Amino acid sequence: MLVRVKFLQIFSSVNIEKEIFIQEFFKSYPSALNNQQKTKIKRSFIGLVKLLEQHDLIEPKYKILSNRNLDDTKELTSRNISEGFVIYEKITI
Repeated sequence: MLVRVKFLQIFSSVNIEKEIFIQEFFKSYPSALNNQQKTKIKRSFIGLVKLLEQHDLIEPKYKILSNRNLDDTKELTSRNISEGFVIYEKITI
């Protein structure tokens, strides 16, 4: 449930570029997480991204945060989003 709330907070921002910082989310989590729980949370974030993409609310391009740099990627996986990722909201006129 916390994943959905955090995702909704981020997506409702006025910026087109939506930054999701996974490591920060884990640090703010109320209890210690094991690797299995972290993977499940990452998959939840990815599932929400796929849902937005299916409803044509975001662009089909992503960037991942890796060593404090943003790198383009075609797919989000639980391995490549360990630090965080960026999605882009579609703007319709």
